[in-house]
Amino acid sequence: MYQSSLRAVAVVGLVATSLVGGLSSTALADSDPTAVGTTARAIERATGTAEILSAPAPGTALPADAGGEILLTTDTGDRVSIGLPETRNTTGVKAGKGTTIYPDAARGADLAVQPTSDGARALVVVKNAAAPKEYGFDLGLPAGAEAKRLNNGSILVVRDRVPMGLLEAPWAKDANGIPVPTSYRVEGNRIVQTIDFNEHTAFPVVADPNWRAIGAAFQKIGGFAKAVAGKYADFQHWFNSKPAWVRLPIKAVMPGLSLYDIWWHFNH
Repeated sequence: MYQSSLRAVAVVGLVATSLVGGLSSTALADSDPTAVGTTARAIERATGTAEILSAPAPGTALPADAGGEILLTTDTGDRVSIGLPETRNTTGVKAGKGTTIYPDAARGADLAVQPTSDGARALVVVKNAAAPKEYGFDLGLPAGAEAKRLNNGSILVVRDRVPMGLLEAPWAKDANGIPVPTSYRVEGNRIVQTIDFNEHTAFPVVADPNWRAIGAAFQKIGGFAKAVAGKYADFQHWFNSKPAWVRLPIKAVMPGLSLYDIWWHFNH
């Protein structure tokens, strides 16, 4: 496959349902040089194209260069920003079905963003096996908000015990579809993803976690969890006793979270 080129693609997606700002895609370069086009195709093979928009949706703010930030508002009405792991501030070049590439913006890697039907996705394209295995994303959070790593590896952003967003548990696969170990750690308001590829990995390696704004729905879930006297068994019984029309929406707004994760957060 791509093993001879030692090309790795690590796709880090952070998706939110509502964004602020107003940077038009016309502010970005709109050319398709061969290298940029190749990178966009590699990313879009990994992410698919069904959710990619040809231009940002109204209210979406994407950075014109790698030193900028993706700007968001959560469904609790707060403003959040996501910084790219750049070491070199390069201008974005639009390519493929709507992917914007920041060539060579990180050591051994290109960076990219995609406007999606849910908001935006940030991506890292690791070029070879000698590239760094860790990439940090700085979160600009409101006062009092913090990022917490849950038992399943996902990251929950909360303020006053009210969730504002979720970075889903990461996954990574090599070119043969074999899982590659990957994980998050929290360093204050910085989320670091580690992708543990090596010289024997079949490249490209793809990793695709997502950011979701879940604050309003989770406030209701938090009330459910606290209403059962702080006992997990009681919460589990309460949840399982509810009809499907109650259970399914709760699951839909908590991708990747177990019932224990929910109960633990609201009772510790």
